[in-house]
Amino acid sequence: MTFQRARTTGAAGSGRHPGTPPESWGPTGAGAARRGPRYLVLGPLELRLEGRPCTPTALKSRALLALLLLRANQQSSADALIEDLWNGRPPRSALAALQMYVSGLRRVLDPGHSRDGRDARRHPLLPTVGSGYLLRVGPGELDLDEFREQAALGRSRLAAGDCRAADHAFRRALTLSRGTPLGDLTQADLPGFYGDRLAEEQLAVVQDRIGADICQGRAREVTGELRELCARYPLREAFHEQLMLALAATGRQTEALEVYAEARRTVVAAGGIEPGSALQAAQQAVLRVRPPLNAGHEHCRSASNDTQERFLPR
Repeated sequence: MTFQRARTTGAAGSGRHPGTPPESWGPTGAGAARRGPRYLVLGPLELRLEGRPCTPTALKSRALLALLLLRANQQSSADALIEDLWNGRPPRSALAALQMYVSGLRRVLDPGHSRDGRDARRHPLLPTVGSGYLLRVGPGELDLDEFREQAALGRSRLAAGDCRAADHAFRRALTLSRGTPLGDLTQADLPGFYGDRLAEEQLAVVQDRIGADICQGRAREVTGELRELCARYPLREAFHEQLMLALAATGRQTEALEVYAEARRTVVAAGGIEPGSALQAAQQAVLRVRPPLNAGHEHCRSASNDTQERFLPR
């Protein structure tokens, strides 16, 4: 599952944000001059130290770093790490191998610590904690933390009725996406739910951003993107609902009803059940020539009569 960063025109399905170098992704503007580590998981795994790429080359070492980052600032037991590193099928030598991988990561993260003969268990970034390990990650060091921060900010602005500010926050979050989360670790045999969870978070923000776009009267601009998303995720009813709303908002009720019919056929064929209540409500609203108002945008729309007038075709 691949997510590209949003274009300046609003397309989140393809293309990279022009003129934005990787070092400046994210609201903190982390660049080559930053002194602390920089961890990236929203795409191929990357580790940068003082702006220099230092990502481990060994597959299992990268997989271990990814697991520690997904549990950043939390203790991970050796047993849990072994279970995930070998996806429930660890070899007899798993504990020794894990300790070797940890030692290697410690050398990468702070080479001087081992050379000085200091206790490895008290490593400043990757200490031993109880029966496991903990990776200390500071503010602005992990792209996932920034992504979640911006997504939460966007949703709070949306709830307050400020769709423009929400849209900006969602776009900032999406600029952190560099492709499939942990996409370079497909051969590492990690449990699939880790990557799936990150991809789902990204997809939810894409959905929120499109909702904010529609709310601001940009229904026509997002129609093509929504068609692509509906084709890529045919069972995700929210995208079909948004496409229906966007089409109806631009006076294309017939096309909106065709979207519902196709979505219904897909859902029934896949699970033998009718579409959910939200998609059915969207169909009824289009039939009444009154596109549904997304509950999350009511305050924004009531505060802008101009937007409201544009939204409801006559």
